[in-house]
Amino acid sequence: MEEKVTGAFTAIILVVAIMISCLLIYVPNMHIIALKFEDSKLTGGRVSVMDMLTNSEDVLQEESRATRDSLLKGHQIRLSLPQNVTAASVSINNKFVDRDIQISIKGIGKDYFTNYPILGKSDNIEDVTYDSEDLVGVIDIMLDDVFEVSMSSEGGYIYLDFVDPHEIYDYIVVVDAGHGGNVPGATKMGVSEKDINLDIVLELKKLFDRCDKNIGVYYTRVDDSNPSFENRVGLANDTDADLFLSVHNNSTASGRMSSINGTEVMYEGGDSSGKSKEFASLCLNNLLAQLDCKSKGVIVGDEVYIIRESKSPVALVEVGFMTNVKELENLQDRNYQQKAAKAMYNAVLQYIGKI
Repeated sequence: MEEKVTGAFTAIILVVAIMISCLLIYVPNMHIIALKFEDSKLTGGRVSVMDMLTNSEDVLQEESRATRDSLLKGHQIRLSLPQNVTAASVSINNKFVDRDIQISIKGIGKDYFTNYPILGKSDNIEDVTYDSEDLVGVIDIMLDDVFEVSMSSEGGYIYLDFVDPHEIYDYIVVVDAGHGGNVPGATKMGVSEKDINLDIVLELKKLFDRCDKNIGVYYTRVDDSNPSFENRVGLANDTDADLFLSVHNNSTASGRMSSINGTEVMYEGGDSSGKSKEFASLCLNNLLAQLDCKSKGVIVGDEVYIIRESKSPVALVEVGFMTNVKELENLQDRNYQQKAAKAMYNAVLQYIGKI
């Protein structure tokens, strides 16, 4: 009898231990589950909180400098983090071509700004909007110029500053992959120019990512998007870029397949300094050396919007002809794309080396 009681007691203890273990596993999630339940009862949708920021700016101006410094710690923007949300939950996506900084914070709901108002200065900020879905809040900060964003954290706050790229980099280069999205460019034998342009630019990006020089490289696109012409050249103009490089591929005027082949580079004839032509010539010479292709020369391209409007030395490279069977085959080859990227990379470094 005593053994049966002992066995039953042991079994009860074991069951309780298992229940406690399960509870410990699931309890950390109970807080999230409760937040999601409460958040589901709120109405959502993207809203502007710009007025909140400008109002906070007015309030801060009425405070003493010591008070302002204690609140902002010398930074432009302060965001509060709720309990159980840390700086590790914050990620930033700077969409330079759109002048849009997206700040994602895991663990905040639709009523985030109701409970945790934004604080700071509205310098260079055109609008701040907010939306949240499934407890991931996204704050969009629209700027009037191109800035790098710097984030720091202290206590229950994160601080944001917007920094002129020239304060970070010795040189700035803007690289444009032509076409994109619903504008494929030349399309031959099922191959779209937009994809080849992007493939070459992504190979170029790998080279710049490994570059040990202090060069800030900004890309108009690294995916299948189609920024406007204004935003493409605007990225170069607003960053006061040292160089603007646009990557394209050519086709015959009729669009028919032909024996016409070779590489040409357009430059801005209206650039009286001659810098655009100099950069274009460097691009062409390097491409000819790397690709062993026919030269179609450097030509004035002022009829092209992004060339005509560029304030930076600009070169628009037509790597090859998609209307030539052999060149179309080459342009799809990864090794050939890497050689083209290497040529343009070398041209950029050679030009910068002369500045």
